[in-house]
Amino acid sequence: MARRTDGGRSGGSRRSTVQTRRRRVIPAVAIGAMGLGIAGLLALLPAVSNACQVVPATSRFSSAQVSAATAPGSDVLIVGDSYTTGRGSSDNLHGWAQDLVAERDWDATIDGGPGTGYVNRGAARSARAIYQSRIERRAALSPDLVLVQGSQNDWLTSSATLERTVESTLRQAEEQWPDAVVIAIGPSAPQPRAQATTGINAAVAAGARAADVPFVDALDGQWFTAMNSGSYAATDDEHLNDAGYRYLAGKIDAELEDLATKPDGEQCL
Repeated sequence: MARRTDGGRSGGSRRSTVQTRRRRVIPAVAIGAMGLGIAGLLALLPAVSNACQVVPATSRFSSAQVSAATAPGSDVLIVGDSYTTGRGSSDNLHGWAQDLVAERDWDATIDGGPGTGYVNRGAARSARAIYQSRIERRAALSPDLVLVQGSQNDWLTSSATLERTVESTLRQAEEQWPDAVVIAIGPSAPQPRAQATTGINAAVAAGARAADVPFVDALDGQWFTAMNSGSYAATDDEHLNDAGYRYLAGKIDAELEDLATKPDGEQCL
């Protein structure tokens, strides 16, 4: 900022003297006002600099816990639907879960069931196929991380029922493995199917919040759009192809990284 200087000549008429005085008085008043403004600002600065806002907790798990649970070599359990089994891929056996496990170098158990969900029993109509039953049957495992994916198959379930079931399922995992980090991953279909999962996504998100676990929201993040879905959708437009599953694995990987590095506690502005 350039310096401002004021000056005047001595002598001259009375009018000149008055004008000179005015020139001297006006800057003095302006400087005084500026001084008061700066003083007022300085008085406010400590309050602003010392003001901290609490970062809302997304779950009971700290970033350090997520970081440890997602580290290479971790024992991981992944429970999900046909996206977890890889339906739509070139061999119908290789989905996002397999790609993510390879990328993260996990020791993983992948438990996918086509047509299943938190409530949906799949083609066999067996209660043993729902997520909670499958989690209960894995009690002998000691996972560091539990990922529960989906499910768009729960589209015939009321929002209230689905929310309660999601909460119950995730709490089962938390109680069964109290030292494990549990994370829910919402529906992740390509467009236009993605838009049909809005209600399911909201119910799963609400159930995850009630269970106090992180929720990975592909719909809110707009992972699949009208522009990219054609490249990532399988021929049935319901599942993903190889490129789509790699893309989904990368998105989930980035979300896990974010959860592992997000700040905990208070933050100052």
